[in-house]
Amino acid sequence: MLKRLKTWIFRKKIKAVIFDYDGVLNDSLDIIREMYNEFYRRGFTNIYFKDNQEFSNFFQGDTYANMESAGMELTKENKEKANAMVKEVLPSLDAKVGFFEGADDLLRKLESDGYKLGIVSNGDKDVISDKLRNYNVAYAVDTIIGFEQVSNPKPNPEGILKCLSDLGVKPKEALYVGDMESDIQAAKAAGVKVIGVTYGYYTLRSDKFEILKKADMLAHTIDEVYERIKNA
Repeated sequence: MLKRLKTWIFRKKIKAVIFDYDGVLNDSLDIIREMYNEFYRRGFTNIYFKDNQEFSNFFQGDTYANMESAGMELTKENKEKANAMVKEVLPSLDAKVGFFEGADDLLRKLESDGYKLGIVSNGDKDVISDKLRNYNVAYAVDTIIGFEQVSNPKPNPEGILKCLSDLGVKPKEALYVGDMESDIQAAKAAGVKVIGVTYGYYTLRSDKFEILKKADMLAHTIDEVYERIKNA
């Protein structure tokens, strides 16, 4: 049985799956909106978001583009202050939310199937690591690339390229799973096919299918993510 499994893995074109974190594994729209409202309260930005619909209509995956659109001048000093605030407040916020139902089982199944797994996020690596440990799936993920591990966050492909290097796979041997246009842009720039999920941060947007149309595949549920990966 083990020999047949290893033979199947060797023949499979896709050897690794790389995930975005927020909006794909972690159901965190509420707390990311709250974090941006904390930016407002501390005077970094000038927009307060009263609900998730308003925030979804505003939000994109490019962290600094979001900050600039919200009124922050993108100086080196401001970026450092904003990053320090994220490190300060995000752990307690993230503890208030959990994975999408079935996301932890998805990681377990893929690891058991022999895939190498990585996470590339514009979020904080330590926060992601803590959540994986809380769900007892830290063993399944081989590498995590957060905002502090790159000079250029998504939609720049730097994080995905670094993750590919850590996993020891070629772009054509990997899939990226993301929920935002910036995820698709980063994956395409890295030469990696991408699964766009519709249950993430764009779930409240009426134009989500138009935004995600450049993804190679769409998945509407966690179960469909697994099916798309297995059939890739």
